[in-house]
Amino acid sequence: MIIGPFNTKGVTGTEAIVVFFDLEGFSSFFMQPDVHRYAIDYLNIVFEAVDLAFCEEPPYWLPKESQAGWRPISCRPDYVKFTGDGGLLIWIAAMHTEPIPLAFKLKLTGFLWALKSSFDEVTKKAQNVVPLAKLPKRIRFGLTGGTVYGLTRGLSNVPEDYIGFCINLAARLQDYCREIGFIVSARIVMDEFIIKKLNWIKTTAIDLKGFEKEIVYVDKLDFDALPEDKRKSLFA
Repeated sequence: MIIGPFNTKGVTGTEAIVVFFDLEGFSSFFMQPDVHRYAIDYLNIVFEAVDLAFCEEPPYWLPKESQAGWRPISCRPDYVKFTGDGGLLIWIAAMHTEPIPLAFKLKLTGFLWALKSSFDEVTKKAQNVVPLAKLPKRIRFGLTGGTVYGLTRGLSNVPEDYIGFCINLAARLQDYCREIGFIVSARIVMDEFIIKKLNWIKTTAIDLKGFEKEIVYVDKLDFDALPEDKRKSLFA
């Protein structure tokens, strides 16, 4: 079967929030014998852990002290894709009646940071159904905002995929400093009061492959825990 080319006319950009995540150690996980029998079950557990952001019940992996005030995130991603060893999620402003609000960005960011911090609980759940010794132990996130462009084929106006600077940037951010594992581009505008409340700091990623220097937010405790030489080589 020959797949027709993407349309070149009528391609317009739209504001979006982009999340790229990577499962650290997924390649080793996938090299185990007969892994194909369990890989789908494992991935379903991981994507379910993300999807719980939009459910009324608090996520099972959320610390008990945080479950009492749980409120779900109002809108699911407009596009979700498995990327081979992680996932891509995109919220597209044009799909909604108003621009993506700051409150949504803050809640999404806080939720994903909590998931990264509590990923051990997701691994424990996976171990109940995946009888393999090597499971990914960490999840890394890169978040940013920017313009995406939908790719369509034939007469369809529904995008099959998306391209954009911000997608590549989110992918680079999640892999930039693996010890931190959670980097948010300042292109997602954050309130300084919230930054202080979360104990995050604003800094600059100075060696991001293929990109200019990028202003980012990172967790202060994770940042301070980096060896001094690595901190100076990666951030300013």
